[in-house]
Amino acid sequence: MWYATGSHVTGGSAGRTGGGDGGSERVGVSAGGAQDANAFRTNVEEGYVPQPTDMTYEGLYHDYYFDTGSQSCEARFCPSYSAAVTRDPVANTTERFVTVGLNSGLTEADLERDALNLVVVVDTSGSMDEAFSEYYYDGGERKEVEENQRKMEAAREAVVTMVGHLDGDDRVAVVEYNDDARVVQDLTRLDETDRADVRSSVRGLSAGGGTNLAAGIDTASDLVADRNDDRDTRVVYVTDAMPNLGETGGNTLADRLQSQANDGVHTTFVGVGVDFNSRLTETLGTIKGANYYSVHSPAQFEQRMDEGFSYMVTPLAYNLSLSVETDGYEIEEVYGSPQADRASGQLMEVRTLFPSRREGNRTEGGVVLLEVERESPDATLALEASYENPDGGERTVTKTVDLDRDPPYYGSTGVRKAVVLSEYASLMRNWAAHERTDGSETPAATEPVKRQRYDSQWEQSSVPLAVTEPYDERIAAFVPYFREHMDALAADRMEQDLAVLRTLVDEGGATTTEQEARGGPVDGEVDTATPTAASTDTAGSLGPLGDVGAVVGLVNLGLTMLVAAYGIGQKQRSRGREEDR
Repeated sequence: MWYATGSHVTGGSAGRTGGGDGGSERVGVSAGGAQDANAFRTNVEEGYVPQPTDMTYEGLYHDYYFDTGSQSCEARFCPSYSAAVTRDPVANTTERFVTVGLNSGLTEADLERDALNLVVVVDTSGSMDEAFSEYYYDGGERKEVEENQRKMEAAREAVVTMVGHLDGDDRVAVVEYNDDARVVQDLTRLDETDRADVRSSVRGLSAGGGTNLAAGIDTASDLVADRNDDRDTRVVYVTDAMPNLGETGGNTLADRLQSQANDGVHTTFVGVGVDFNSRLTETLGTIKGANYYSVHSPAQFEQRMDEGFSYMVTPLAYNLSLSVETDGYEIEEVYGSPQADRASGQLMEVRTLFPSRREGNRTEGGVVLLEVERESPDATLALEASYENPDGGERTVTKTVDLDRDPPYYGSTGVRKAVVLSEYASLMRNWAAHERTDGSETPAATEPVKRQRYDSQWEQSSVPLAVTEPYDERIAAFVPYFREHMDALAADRMEQDLAVLRTLVDEGGATTTEQEARGGPVDGEVDTATPTAASTDTAGSLGPLGDVGAVVGLVNLGLTMLVAAYGIGQKQRSRGREEDR
């Protein structure tokens, strides 16, 4: 575990520096589960329809920084809250949102971790011999793009880089699996072995055969069965997540990993390649202490294993729950938590919180968004947050949130960005489900996000990029709405997802009203002759947003009829009561 050596937080035994650069900057906090939306964007860029599960709310949030406030925090985790009150353009009803800002009082200098047991489990099946840009199960119909290095080659070098971040008293093991599993390197302290031998063993891995993930899980479990309890233990799986041998059921594999988590063995999945199967890892990502990433180029792979190693292997807190402590409000939907489907009425749950990067008052992926329903006009919203430290201690914090505002109101840039991104994610998930079922499961604008039904195999073939009715019109109508919020927030990073929307508009052939709505350029340039309502997307609260709210109000007035006609209802954000796989 990581723990503080200063006055902020205590817990755990004496350890040594691990991960931080010794700086005094506070670390951020983000939810476990998916840590990016790379798989979704890359598939669109390469001309494929992504899996709906390639776009998760928590993964998308982790690609952005959010204003989570500047209040004092002297604990491992301090929640902050920011409210938004908006109008649904379809139902013409008032919607109320609250972001739970995930803050920590810990700094990089405070953080230390105990010696680590690390088992790296490398998928060496035949599909890992393909390039990052290829779908292995397309039967030879492959599209080559710039990043054509083999997944196996990049995985070998990335694992070598990761081992380089370990200290002498850390223990490391390496397992490979294809038709079966094999121990490449026994669990051994690095100061008792030759690092060159470890590197040589990893670089000797080659791809071929089937994909027996269950065998890899069992072998890793055997290696750590007799571990020391005073060490953190994590198993990192490097895979494209397409098991086809042994136990392949998602629930069966998840049960095995959950059993390990109950014994203190935590899991990270690093998905590789454009054909990385997020359907399986989404199932596994809700396990305590678990997270998963997707990488789609050798450079991303090395960065994840190198710069992101500390954030990947060190949970900050477990079992965050948020409950409504006053009558008159209920939690209607939750966005940004792998356990969002479990939220009902009075409770939201986040299984694991990890450290993340922080810049000023902004945290990478540092929010969970709640949509709340007010049942009484005089109600006051009081939220009680409780969580568990890695050493087992519990902490509870209660705060009151003011939602007695007229729309449009955004208490901070963070809540505004979270609302817009949740709308975008829901639209993208519904579009992908629609195209991958040949239009047979097209949700209405106000229906919850649909999930597809699949057979028992995790092997997946590509689906050529297509945008058919009604999503050609829906996506085209959404572009100016997204662009206006992006400009008002001065959030340049949102360009990456605006580019996705424009690609889909071009593919669908519908006419976007982006230029008419803005009265200016639409090629990704902000019209400097017309100042935006907010000059920067920096830290700090905007309160009622003053001129920003007025600009957004005028924009929404002009776009409401257009958006309603094309059916992009705000309720489309709902993860809803999704169908079982």
